[in-house]
Amino acid sequence: MTRHTLAKATAACGASATVLLGGVTGAANAQPGAPLPIDNLQAPGLSAVQSLGPAIQQAASDPTNAASMLMAAAAAFAGDAAAPPASRNVATAVNQFVAHTPAPGAVPGEVAHLPAGVNPAYAVGPEPAAAPAPAPAPEAAPAPAPEAPAPVAPAPEAAPGFGPDAPVTQDFLYPSISNGCLKDGGNVLATAISVAGPAKIPTPGPGPGQTAYVFTAIGTPGPAPEQKLPLNVTWVNLSTGKSGSATLTPRPDINPDGPTTLTAIVDTGSGSIISTIFGQVTTTEKQCQFMPTIGSTVVP
Repeated sequence: MTRHTLAKATAACGASATVLLGGVTGAANAQPGAPLPIDNLQAPGLSAVQSLGPAIQQAASDPTNAASMLMAAAAAFAGDAAAPPASRNVATAVNQFVAHTPAPGAVPGEVAHLPAGVNPAYAVGPEPAAAPAPAPAPEAAPAPAPEAPAPVAPAPEAAPGFGPDAPVTQDFLYPSISNGCLKDGGNVLATAISVAGPAKIPTPGPGPGQTAYVFTAIGTPGPAPEQKLPLNVTWVNLSTGKSGSATLTPRPDINPDGPTTLTAIVDTGSGSIISTIFGQVTTTEKQCQFMPTIGSTVVP
């Protein structure tokens, strides 16, 4: 897959995140300003992500109890009336995903375990079972001759706007945010997506039982040749009890001129995967600390 195509894919998956927090980049000769604060109006769901991201890291160290730990943490946050509504929504989505993990012995991939609001047509996994057919209606008087049938809407593509063989991507629940990541002191949003294997992107492509992660810092220049501090993903396979951590790194064939994009391909195995990405990104201009974000992935 070309660099141009992946750039389109990452931008499409995070179209809502293309607005940089903190306004517009200054002119080339402007002096860098102080980093703009991140408040609840700019990031209404951030408090839940900051609380549940570390909970995922803790669950990864004790995967046998991961589901109960995450459900307890998410339920406590979802029930906090003082928390912003967006934060409660994030916590509820995490709780629902964890609660719908396959039972022991179930074959991973037979049920689509998706957070609230995710259309199964755009997620890896089988289509939901069809609803039972309604009982036949009593006979009625003959109806007038029907008009010409209306055109049938085409089935949704796996990734709208891309080729028919484009892999399905699964967005993280919330964008990541970096305070003062731009050269002029502006804040930056980053999109994070996961791709269940087998797939062709991100290169070289995840294989069966693997999950690929793509993290794109919107509006930044390209990555520095050396990442001074790591950007990590910690994940837990709720179906198998397997867990682990990996470091995302830049690739010379993925957006070398920007926006800075880091990727990792991980042997998660098949099942329902919950992950958190957190850490630092080194662009050619700045060293940026990104706050945690949370994602859920179904790997067939």
